[in-house]
Amino acid sequence: MILGLLILPLYYIIAQWIDLPLSVWGLQNLWAVILLILVVIFQKEIREVLGSITLPTYIFGKQERFSAKTLDEIAEAAFRMLDKGIGGLIILQKRDELDEFIHGKTLLDAEINEELLISVFNPQSPLHDGAVIISGDRIRYATAFLPVSESPSIPKGWGARHRVGVGITEVSDAECIIVSGERKEVLLVSRGRAERKEGKLHLQKSLSDSPSPQRENSKKKRWTGRLFDDLPIKSLFLLSVSLLWVFLIGIRQGEISFNIPIEYYSTPQNLGISGDPPREMNVRLKGSQRLLSSLDPNHLRIQVDLSRAHSGTNQLSLSEININIPSGISVTYFYPRTMRVQLSPISDSNKIKK
Repeated sequence: MILGLLILPLYYIIAQWIDLPLSVWGLQNLWAVILLILVVIFQKEIREVLGSITLPTYIFGKQERFSAKTLDEIAEAAFRMLDKGIGGLIILQKRDELDEFIHGKTLLDAEINEELLISVFNPQSPLHDGAVIISGDRIRYATAFLPVSESPSIPKGWGARHRVGVGITEVSDAECIIVSGERKEVLLVSRGRAERKEGKLHLQKSLSDSPSPQRENSKKKRWTGRLFDDLPIKSLFLLSVSLLWVFLIGIRQGEISFNIPIEYYSTPQNLGISGDPPREMNVRLKGSQRLLSSLDPNHLRIQVDLSRAHSGTNQLSLSEININIPSGISVTYFYPRTMRVQLSPISDSNKIKK
């Protein structure tokens, strides 16, 4: 859909270049509708982006850090739950805020404790249904209901708990630990991809905040280095915003007035214009700011056809078709709309003099 909509500005430029006035007029009046359609089509994605990204975190990077003690408590609790046949979902919140995706939550704001995690997911506990959200070194919420993944790549044998665990990692950078008592497995899900963990140490090493050469280097990376992370994506966003700005400037409407010269043509044979006919007319033009700024008033003319005029005083009515203006520009006002032109016979002596 995005690629299809991006073709429209290109078509608009081509239509102006090869002078297709109907296409230009249609697209000029459709831009507001197209922007509204974009908001309607992508409202969910727009809300997710605006809700999860802020300028400082996007440019410089910022995410929750988990201490070694916290990771040890989480990993120990996950495999003790597996031994007891207790299922559960543990969400590790990182940079992205998850409040947009959480429903029916219960605020705990408690220190992370192995026994507390196990007791929360105990089937006899009123808090066992839903997921636990861990932010920093604290259990933030329990009984959190999260979006369910609709990915066709999820194995058919996975139930609702697995789909929820995958779903939250598809819409955010959070990681999810899935403890399945039925399948006797512990999965770590990140960016929509799940990996089975064979033991406590294996889980600890795989968690996003566990020490590794790559992450240690990223911690030492200065803000200038983080500024250039994901440079292609940031460049694409900058280009998109620039193009949008150019097109919005191009379609922004404005008005301007000129005194345009009048040209008379097709005067009947043996008749000439006498007296002092109108020589110019005030005309107000409307169009995009870009077209108006490139308009040369010296190339504008009001053309009056005198082929049906007669000797004496002629009352002529004018309309927009008498004004030669480029496509994409319309006439909103001109004065006068009628004029009198005096035609007199040309004598033979005048012809000889000429």
